[in-house]
Amino acid sequence: MTAGRGADGRAGRRIARAALPWLVLAGLGGLGALAVAGWLRWARGAEALVWRSPRAAILLLGAGLVALVAFHLQRRRAAAMAFSQTALVGRRGAAAWLSDLPGVLRALAVAALALALARPETYREVRREIDTIDIMLVVDMSKSMEETDLPRDRLDAAQRVIRRFLRRTTHDRIGLVVFGQQAMLQCPLTLDAKLLEQIVTDLAIGDVPELGTAIGDGLGLALSQLRDDRRERTADTAPTKSKVVILLSDGDSNLVTRFEPDEAARVAQAMGVKVYTILVGREESDLYGGMSVNPATLRSIAALTGGEFFRATDYGSFDRGFQTVREKLVKTKRIEIERVPDKQLFVPLAIAALILLALDLALSHTWLRRLP
Repeated sequence: MTAGRGADGRAGRRIARAALPWLVLAGLGGLGALAVAGWLRWARGAEALVWRSPRAAILLLGAGLVALVAFHLQRRRAAAMAFSQTALVGRRGAAAWLSDLPGVLRALAVAALALALARPETYREVRREIDTIDIMLVVDMSKSMEETDLPRDRLDAAQRVIRRFLRRTTHDRIGLVVFGQQAMLQCPLTLDAKLLEQIVTDLAIGDVPELGTAIGDGLGLALSQLRDDRRERTADTAPTKSKVVILLSDGDSNLVTRFEPDEAARVAQAMGVKVYTILVGREESDLYGGMSVNPATLRSIAALTGGEFFRATDYGSFDRGFQTVREKLVKTKRIEIERVPDKQLFVPLAIAALILLALDLALSHTWLRRLP
């Protein structure tokens, strides 16, 4: 019976010995989790906490794998050593219960590193007051825009002018109307210049019926977008004090559905909307003495509305002229709210992981060094 009780005692000690490191890991890990949660609440203050790379948290499973290897697999290595004094082995009996502490520290280090890689950070809101005006772009998409008197063709030249303009203009709301035989709203007023630039890039003859050039209808549709009669208003749709139309065409208006070009220009004049016209095409006579462009129409529209007339081949003059006039316009103040990164909270977690690894190495090679 004495032998049986001794065997039971040894079995109990083995179970306790195997469970102890897991209990220590659970206890220290729980305390560490509470400490990290409390520190994150304190560090973020009133700002929202964002995990920039949340998928990195899956590496927490690696902490369990490290613990399994350290607590069990390393222990199975067996070897024999000869000691001249058995008391030397006996003196290590108390420390044997703490021999798994380096493994605990290693697992905690992996957990801290996983949280650091998840990149906790905070954002703050920055409010800026900006000056803005509303601009509607009106682009001719009739069949004559396929003429190649400009590099590639007239439509490509118009697209280049618009893209340069969009990259130069900031904070203004800009919309897009295209027209051929009829007019169509391609993009309402928006602050997203990159989206609008992509829409302009994708324009192609045929997006609207192209057998006809209804300049007056295109201008009229653009003016309807600039009216202040919208019922629902937000920060992005509130009316502005100054409104501008930029009309790009070869000027050859040959179709009227609702508005003659001069009639639409008079509506713009009554609304206080300046129309800047850009001639897309060369003012050169063909073999029969005529021209496939009509700059007179565009000059008339610009003169009636107080705008200016330019040519697509001279973007520099257009840019200088428009920016000069823009400075004189009465602008609307808008509040722009932007979320910007504020506090990077992963650094202390990474430092904690390095400290735990350093303690692991120090104990593994000194007081709690394993004998082979």
